[in-house]
Amino acid sequence: WVDALYTVISRVGVLPLVTFVLFYRAQVAVNGYLADQGWVPPTLERLFPFLLGQQVLTFVLYAIILDFADYWRHWLAHQFRWWWALHSLHHAQRQMTFWSDDRNHILDDTIAFIWFGVIALLIGVPPLQFPLLVLVLRFVESLSHANVRLSFGSLGERLLVSPRFHRAHHGIKAAGDRSCNYGAVLPWWDILLGTADFSRDYPPTGDPSGEEALATGSYWAEQAAGLRRFGRALVPR
Repeated sequence: WVDALYTVISRVGVLPLVTFVLFYRAQVAVNGYLADQGWVPPTLERLFPFLLGQQVLTFVLYAIILDFADYWRHWLAHQFRWWWALHSLHHAQRQMTFWSDDRNHILDDTIAFIWFGVIALLIGVPPLQFPLLVLVLRFVESLSHANVRLSFGSLGERLLVSPRFHRAHHGIKAAGDRSCNYGAVLPWWDILLGTADFSRDYPPTGDPSGEEALATGSYWAEQAAGLRRFGRALVPR
């Protein structure tokens, strides 16, 4: 139920409304500044004229670019001690569900929004397409967190992230195991960059290194536990 609350806040609450309004205002401001300087705001259609009038193809290309950017954001969240302190709330869940994708610390979500928004501005995502892109990408991410023994097969799992593929990312690591499968929607980046692991079958999930409140606390208890871990991570070892 706490995870479901995260989804309500993230998908249908004030947060998405603020997100889309801020993106629209930021794009208007950026485009206005560029126009004042005599520059044409960037879009994929201007870079590749053959995309003019090809809305579906352009939408797919925007989604692919944003997913590639999200791979790097996710990978970096596992590399920096302070960032992992926030992101570990997402990994603390021992019972994966469709709702688990939205189970994030608010500071981690803020970083993700800024990251996602800046990339979208740089590639010229239209304001009306931005919420639709977020909706489609986040739905596939939610599916990959579902508590089902679902694989897309040896070929399908190399085209789209499945619950089996992503559960390996959330699995508790044994000695010598490395983190893997950072892709949110497309496993292509893991394959290309050597972080893919198709061999793990539905390992137990969770983060034993974190305090219990991160796994089983209320919404506010989990947020507070994430802040405490974040504060400890800022102190030099």
